[in-house]
Amino acid sequence: MEQRWNGSTRLYILGTLVALELLMSFSFLGYIHVEPISITTAYIPVLLAGALLGPVDSTLLGAVFGIASMWKASASYVMPFDQLFSPLLSGYPVKSLLLSVGARALFGAVIGLCYLPARRSRRPALWVGAVSFLGPVVHSALVYAALWAFFPHTGYTPLHALTALADPNKLLPDLVTAALVVAVWLLFHRRAIQQFFSRVQAVQELRMGEHYHTLSLLCIILVALGSSVAVAIYFVNRMELVLGQQGIDLTAAEYGDLLHLQIQFLIGILAMMALVIVFLIFNRRYNTYMDRQARTDPLTGALNRKAFFQACAKALRGLEPRVGAQCYFIMADIDRFKQVNDRYGHPEGDRVLQEAAQALGDAFGRDRLLGRIGGDEFALLYYIPLTRQELERRLRHFLDRAAQITLEDGSRISCSVGAYPIAAPQPVEALYEEADRLLYLAKEQGRARYVVGEAEASMAPGEAETSTAP
Repeated sequence: MEQRWNGSTRLYILGTLVALELLMSFSFLGYIHVEPISITTAYIPVLLAGALLGPVDSTLLGAVFGIASMWKASASYVMPFDQLFSPLLSGYPVKSLLLSVGARALFGAVIGLCYLPARRSRRPALWVGAVSFLGPVVHSALVYAALWAFFPHTGYTPLHALTALADPNKLLPDLVTAALVVAVWLLFHRRAIQQFFSRVQAVQELRMGEHYHTLSLLCIILVALGSSVAVAIYFVNRMELVLGQQGIDLTAAEYGDLLHLQIQFLIGILAMMALVIVFLIFNRRYNTYMDRQARTDPLTGALNRKAFFQACAKALRGLEPRVGAQCYFIMADIDRFKQVNDRYGHPEGDRVLQEAAQALGDAFGRDRLLGRIGGDEFALLYYIPLTRQELERRLRHFLDRAAQITLEDGSRISCSVGAYPIAAPQPVEALYEEADRLLYLAKEQGRARYVVGEAEASMAPGEAETSTAP
């Protein structure tokens, strides 16, 4: 059941966990106090990173957990013991940094390594649950060990972590933590979730406008950060003004604490924004995938007939042919394809269609629209002007590739092609008719060849130029 997440999907899951960690660290979600029990749950995203991703990711989450803890400990209103976690207030900046961030990062690394054999075991859910149950104890042991090493006067040692195992008030929260991590781990391994992420990843691999969306997302993040700083400073100044009108003058330390709290609040809001943004990105990509699937021929991956003609009509509005180079509308089909189906069966015929569509698409690269018009007929609009020599080179490449498609008995197929140049804006239907006429002219002249027409629609069939693959 080991799941490996691909590139951007992994980054988005990691980003979601970082946002969740910040949200829990700066809200009551991570620190629940119900008399007489005080429960810390801010380490749960670290456990999830180790269970879902790996040690490197859980180490990063541990460091984020530690940085958030260090920030909260840096206010003057915290208890003297908590100030040991602040490099600004403890008097020992390096030791406090190692205690607050180092111990949590080490916790993430250790717990991530423990999840590796657990996920690969015969009963992964059971062992993931066991590691998750012991996670809080491991976290406490490492923090107490850091206190013992750097601040021995506190009296804490790693043995204090073991007392949590015998504390009935800690048992239930640890069981709930383990159950939560296992539930999320099982959820991410459900077929529906894996299919969702694979579809999202498919859209990423198509790179459909991703550069624009990445740039816009970066701009949103920078604007949000800048705006948050401005809002924090504004509200603290307003608070100081209001309190001043009530006769309460803030000291520099009190002003700093208000600003400190306001920044914590805004980080929590930004974390929630990040979670919403990730959700919207996944939702957009999934909808893009489903829309593409509705417009795509499921066998060959080419556009279906309706979607192809719609895309062509849109692309043709922006065509700008230049002197010595033109765009082309191309029709191609497989010679005697019915005999392939009748003799070798439809599965073999489907394979031939897939390979022929792949060969045609590859011959013309990315700057084209490829559609399956019906049966074994394919249409291609090449919307970047190219010379006649370059067109014929690509057509020969396609015919060569098609001739290498071998059937079960070793025989090979061939294709016929009609290519019509686009010299001026024309309806898609007119281009289709001209290219189809040239295609059948190629078949009449012996198949396994291409015929390139002239731009004038009134040209007689005999004026078209014919060539076979060398």
